[in-house]
Amino acid sequence: MMNKIFTFILIFIMTGCGFSSGLYKDIIKAQDYISEQKFQKAVDVYESILRKKPSKNIQIKINYHLGEIYSIYLNDYQNSLRHYKTIVKSSNEPNWQVKSLEKIGHIYFENLNEYEKAKKVYHQLMNFVPTLENQDLYEFRYGLSIFYLKKYTESIKVFENIIEKNKKKSAVNSYYYIGLAYFYQQNWVNANKYWFEYLKRETQNNKIVKTKFLIANAYESSEKLKEAYNIYYSILGEYPNPEVIKSRLDSLYKRRIARKR
Repeated sequence: MMNKIFTFILIFIMTGCGFSSGLYKDIIKAQDYISEQKFQKAVDVYESILRKKPSKNIQIKINYHLGEIYSIYLNDYQNSLRHYKTIVKSSNEPNWQVKSLEKIGHIYFENLNEYEKAKKVYHQLMNFVPTLENQDLYEFRYGLSIFYLKKYTESIKVFENIIEKNKKKSAVNSYYYIGLAYFYQQNWVNANKYWFEYLKRETQNNKIVKTKFLIANAYESSEKLKEAYNIYYSILGEYPNPEVIKSRLDSLYKRRIARKR
């Protein structure tokens, strides 16, 4: 499978590029290292090709390929970012700029958890002219980046905007994160309001169970013990750790008995 992938990449690099026999041999050499999963040796060869300053078209493709090898196979995100950023700065082709910005945003968001930087990249993609196809993803990731920066009120505004645009899955998930933002602000009523809206739309059972647990938690935090007890009980046979639910039920039962005394 890997050989097929990198054979495609080899063709991808060579397509539309004029190159010398020496350059051709270097690319084949790097390809052989990749086929043998000797990724560090492969990047050494590709880096040496870049130092020889081939045509701009080849530089862009090799930089992009290096970005993928560094991030996917070597977990070297800083070098990966360096190559993607080189494309953004040096390429006048919007397609390459967008592909590289998407990779940069992904690394900051998924791999490095650098949400301030991720936010800036997704905002840049959101404002790209002309409007890009993956606008829904960019806006949702933008909202999530703000959420993970603990700017909950600001993130709520972004998620509400997504809901207003009715962006299918992004809108559904936005209900969940608005609920979670309110939960962290200890606004239990609004948290449950949005989570109940989320449950009307979500179809994956594991996510439904997780959200019901949070709803019960919000009820418990607001001293609505009967409601909390009922929700916890409803997921007793579905929650991954039933002992947690049993402990909550036992605690709530004792608190309710104490209230009646």
